Amino acid sequence: MLDLHKVKQIIFDDISTLLDDLDLEYMQVSDNIFMRCPIHEGSDNKQGVSISLTRHTWRCWTRGCHENYHTDIFGFVKGVLDTESFSDVLRYICRLYDVDGAKTKEGNKEPVKDECFKHLMRAVRSKRNIVSPVESSTGTIETLSTSPYFERRGFKRSTLSHFGVKDCSDNMSPMRHRSIIPITFSGVRVGHIARSSKQWLTPKYLFSEGLRKTDYLYNYDDAISMAQDKACMFLVEGQGDVWRLYETGVHNTVGLFGKDISGTQKLLLIRSGVTTLVVLTDNDQAGRESKIKIKRDMGRLFNLVFPKMHTKDLGDMSTERIQEQILSDLKGCY
Repeated sequence: MLDLHKVKQIIFDDISTLLDDLDLEYMQVSDNIFMRCPIHEGSDNKQGVSISLTRHTWRCWTRGCHENYHTDIFGFVKGVLDTESFSDVLRYICRLYDVDGAKTKEGNKEPVKDECFKHLMRAVRSKRNIVSPVESSTGTIETLSTSPYFERRGFKRSTLSHFGVKDCSDNMSPMRHRSIIPITFSGVRVGHIARSSKQWLTPKYLFSEGLRKTDYLYNYDDAISMAQDKACMFLVEGQGDVWRLYETGVHNTVGLFGKDISGTQKLLLIRSGVTTLVVLTDNDQAGRESKIKIKRDMGRLFNLVFPKMHTKDLGDMSTERIQEQILSDLKGCY
C-alpha cells in the first residue's frame, strides 16, 4: 500500500510539476500559490484559488469549490480532473512523479484503463485552454536603459547592465511599475521575471507565459565556466543574491528561483561536473528548511558547504560584509 503522507510530501517538494502538467497558470507569493479557479466555469479572479505550501491545503475563495472536495492536494486534483474516483487521482499522481505502486487498487476498484485515462487528460487540457493566463503574451516590452528601482536597492548600474535588468518604461503596458529580469539558457532567452517596483503592486513577481522556472538555474550560462574551473558552484535563492555575489567577485553562482530545488535543477548541477556546492539560501525558516532538504538530497553527490549568515539574505548585505563574514573562509572556491 502507498503511504499517502509520503506521496503528498513528494508533490509539495516539486508542486510546479503537477501544476504545469495540468496546464494551470499560477503565481507564487511567499509560501502561497494563487491562480484562477480551474474547477468552476467563468473564473476570472487571478487569486481565486490559493494553495498553502506550508499547510498543504487549498481553498477556492470565489465559489467554495474546496467544500465539494477534500481540502488536501488529492481533493484539488480530484476537482481539476473532474472525477469522482480517487483511483484516477492516485494513478495520475503516481505516474507523474514516478512513484512506486502506481497500479495500486483502492478496495476492489480497478484503476482506469490507459485509453480512458488518456481521454480524461485530453478533456482536462481542453478545459484548461479556455482559461485566460495570469500574464498574457507581452511581446516586446519597452524598457529604460537600466533599472532605477534596483539601483535604489543598492545594486550597481554596471551589474544590472551585465544581467540585462531594465525597468518597463511603457505606462500603458501591463508590465508598468515592474523591473524586467531576463532568463537565458544555452544562449537563448527563455523568458523573464517581472518584479514589482511598487510596494502596493501585487503579486511581487510575474513569470512570463510558458516559463517553467524549475527547468533552469538562474545565471547558469555565465556561471558554468568558472564553476568547472573551481569545481565549485555557489547556490542561492534569488536573482538579487546572484547579483550581490557577482559584485563581490563570485562569478560561479546560480539561483534556484526560490527555496526548493527541482529534479531538473539537480540534474544540471550533477552534469556541471562540480564537486562542491556552497549553499547560501536565505537565513529564515524557509531557507533553513531548504538547507535541510539539500543536505538530504545532495549530500551523497557533492561536498556541501553551509556558511553562516547573519542577515536574512545576501542581497541585503554589503560586498564588504560578504567578503569578511562569508568568503574569507572560502578561498579557492571562486
